[in-house]
Amino acid sequence: MSYSIREAKAKLSELIRDAEDEPTVISNHGKPAAIVLSPERYDGLLEEIEDLRDRLAVYESRDEPTMPFEKMVAELGLND
Repeated sequence: MSYSIREAKAKLSELIRDAEDEPTVISNHGKPAAIVLSPERYDGLLEEIEDLRDRLAVYESRDEPTMPFEKMVAELGLND
């Protein structure tokens, strides 16, 4: 879903409802300016980032990787 800034101001409640289902883009002069996420989606992204940081720390602390990069990407579902 996407809204212009003008539409976002006029339809804030609708925009927030839409963001519960999927990230919602707010554009300024036709260019993406912001993305509205549900709190659950935001928290999920923060957890994924923390997981990646932990995995990277383990990887960097070893002489050899504990898991091939491609497998890690597949396990995290980032290969879409």
